[in-house]
Amino acid sequence: MIAAMVRIVLLTAVYLMVLSSVEPADILIGALLATLIVLAGSAMRKQGWQPDRPAGTTPWRRMAGIPALIGVTVLDMCRASWTVSRHCLGLRPMAPGQVTMAIRPGSPASATAWAIRVGLSPDTVVVDVDDEKGTLVLHVLDARDPDAIRREQTVSYERAQRRVFP
Repeated sequence: MIAAMVRIVLLTAVYLMVLSSVEPADILIGALLATLIVLAGSAMRKQGWQPDRPAGTTPWRRMAGIPALIGVTVLDMCRASWTVSRHCLGLRPMAPGQVTMAIRPGSPASATAWAIRVGLSPDTVVVDVDDEKGTLVLHVLDARDPDAIRREQTVSYERAQRRVFP
């Protein structure tokens, strides 16, 4: 019971932070939504549903990787911003194109998180994510060496994201 109350309070707090308001009506709506979410999760667990977790991972271990994931993402964004500025100033030639990358099929959360991370970089746009085929199609500003782009993206994934989204 205490765990459910803590979840409701935390979800309500997140709702209010996103809303940027602490009006009584907003608090009530947030508490109602949080209660519905907690009750739905409780009902799903009672029916035997468990989230798919890869072997050897725990929620705490995955959460411990979040600071590194954020740091690597910010670093990638800074590097990409520098690259875009060099392209805009004419210091580096542009050769835009699409690059298709292989991703692990059957892991939609990981593929989605990877696509969001890649899309945050200003020099890359995610064109398509196909979890069934296991492909991620990117549009990049400099596609002269697609293998280097694939290598760079894979190293970035392995280095930071895989711990949080296996």
